[in-house]
Amino acid sequence: MADPRQSSNINRPTAIEHLLGAVFEQKKWRAKLELHRVFAFWEEAVGQEIAAVARPALIRGHVLWVQVADSVWMQQLHLQKILLLEKINRQLHGETISDIRFQLDSTLPTSQEQENKRPDKPLLIDRKKEREFDLLISSLDNKDLQASLKKLWLMMQKKGGEKLKI
Repeated sequence: MADPRQSSNINRPTAIEHLLGAVFEQKKWRAKLELHRVFAFWEEAVGQEIAAVARPALIRGHVLWVQVADSVWMQQLHLQKILLLEKINRQLHGETISDIRFQLDSTLPTSQEQENKRPDKPLLIDRKKEREFDLLISSLDNKDLQASLKKLWLMMQKKGGEKLKI
């Protein structure tokens, strides 16, 4: 009778890395994983401003679906689609995204909401100009009007002294 230790490799367990490697090749998961790396480098590829209002949602085949906060950004991104594809595909290895499709997602913050979230820069006011303005409005009898004019003046200072458009 033959020694069971000398029999073929049939009874020996297969290393898990060999099994996983075979499954990855059979299911073409390596290619899919490479395409899905776009989720990891999205902000780097498109920049912070775009990443704040648009995010990758899913990949079907070689098409990337991106959720966008509002229709204005969707139009802008549609115009930049070729540039975005180039930036994304430069970072992928051996695989490429063939198209980008955009869809609105009302749960994302809009560009206006992003603007409102930005911290205000500290306001540096010219104290001489402020005293001059205070002196100018002090001749008004109505304290509410004085306060409103002061608030408007401060807002104008914050905006860089832009002229009021009436």
